[in-house]
Amino acid sequence: MNDKISVKPDTIYLEDLLDDIANGEYIIPIFQRDFVWKSSQILALFDSILKGYPIGSLLFWKTKGYKTKDQIGLYMIKKEDSDDTKYVLDGFQRISTLFGVLTNPKEYKEKNNTELKNFLIYFDIKENSFSYIRNKKDKNIFSIPLYEIYDNRELFNLLRELDKEDITEIDKNRYIDNARNLHSILHKYKLPYVEIRGGDIRSAVEIFSRINSTGTEISEDYMLSALRYNEETGFLLSESITVFLNSLNAYNFEDLKRDTIVNCISNAKGRIYFDVKIEDLSNQKSEPDLESLTNNAYTHIKKAVEFLYKKLFVIDIRLLPYPTQLIFISEYFRLNPEPTLEQCRALKKWFWVTTYSNYFTLYSLSQQRSAYQVFCEFAKGEHLDGIYRVDNDLPFNTAKYPDKLNFTGVRSKALQLFYLKSIIENSEIQDREGVKEIFISSSSKKDRTPANIILRLSSEFEEDKEKKQTNNFIETSSIEVLNRHFITQEMVILYKQDKESFISEREKVLKEKEKEFVEKRGIRYTN
Repeated sequence: MNDKISVKPDTIYLEDLLDDIANGEYIIPIFQRDFVWKSSQILALFDSILKGYPIGSLLFWKTKGYKTKDQIGLYMIKKEDSDDTKYVLDGFQRISTLFGVLTNPKEYKEKNNTELKNFLIYFDIKENSFSYIRNKKDKNIFSIPLYEIYDNRELFNLLRELDKEDITEIDKNRYIDNARNLHSILHKYKLPYVEIRGGDIRSAVEIFSRINSTGTEISEDYMLSALRYNEETGFLLSESITVFLNSLNAYNFEDLKRDTIVNCISNAKGRIYFDVKIEDLSNQKSEPDLESLTNNAYTHIKKAVEFLYKKLFVIDIRLLPYPTQLIFISEYFRLNPEPTLEQCRALKKWFWVTTYSNYFTLYSLSQQRSAYQVFCEFAKGEHLDGIYRVDNDLPFNTAKYPDKLNFTGVRSKALQLFYLKSIIENSEIQDREGVKEIFISSSSKKDRTPANIILRLSSEFEEDKEKKQTNNFIETSSIEVLNRHFITQEMVILYKQDKESFISEREKVLKEKEKEFVEKRGIRYTN
């Protein structure tokens, strides 16, 4: 494959695009997700075209060698892997809609008839609007299948049929104008597109992520699926990852990024993931093959997720400070499948140190490679704590105490995990345990300062409905329970008198307890 890459923006008439699709010049790589648009989205697309609104840019990749889908819309398409073939990277849903709706089914033999109803859109020439007609009794001479409006011959026949209707000349001309106007708009409509030429998978992914019209990302596993689709076993990496993510539902990790899983698979090559090229994974001669490598990786990832969930209180993927932590811990279980209790304690300490020290943002790429090697030695029992230090005399420092509790910052996640450790440790965590919040100062719910929020477990929250209210929880819970929430006996009395003073005192306790915890792990605490 040509590594030299070029990016060319341009426009194309809709009618030329549809002709080229029919001739096999645009094809759908197998890594594309299936067609998922709802009826409302299909109608909205044509309404935008009628009104002259832009419908977004398309992204094509001019390359060769990928497995492709057989169908666009409801039609089976030619698959010509020639020098002029372009793969659709972004715009598959729109292209499927346009080709499926505007292509005349009477003239296209190769089609999936069971899907015809999903693409049969009608244009009401009286109301100048689009709709589905599901009931035969609702059909009339004024509701026209959109492909008939688009097709020159069908449109001519339609106009002749109107002459037979008992309508005024003024109305008939208005209806004809509506039909002709839409016909003209469809044939003159231009779509902007960007064409990538050459390059490898990663460069195509990067360009897609930067300039695609919807703002969504394409995961590398979809690209890799196209290169390494196994026709004998039916193994498709993208589908395999989807099934695996569903299995993580019990740990609230089903939203784990797909690329993180690919990175775990890459790590199993024995090098840090960013040094493993996607092409290395797609090499058919490599041992083990991608399918075996992936299935083995799932075992280690599942162990890592369970460890994070049960031992480190990461009871939601949103609480994971760094995706790299999951990648490393997955690698730990690959190298050491059955660690001892002592080794598990050391791994937990490694997690807290890397969380509070900004470990994964401190180092350059070369230093991250060194950190990975040290960690692998740690997994094999050949290093004390798995922490790579550039200077042994300089301690790690925490970031500043967070102003707000949320899921967007590592420091905020660290504090929430510390809080969850206080209330969960030595307890049995249920499947799908979640985090609930109650606010101390109910008049300022937008105040997300840590001391104003009490974290509750979803199971506990549902068990005692009376304690959903903040005052009931604080005034009726045992002092042992309240202490785990950083609330002292003195503060309970203060709560009844002055909530703002209560919050201020609670913040002092939170900081004091967190500082004690962090400094025991050799990290300098920054208030």
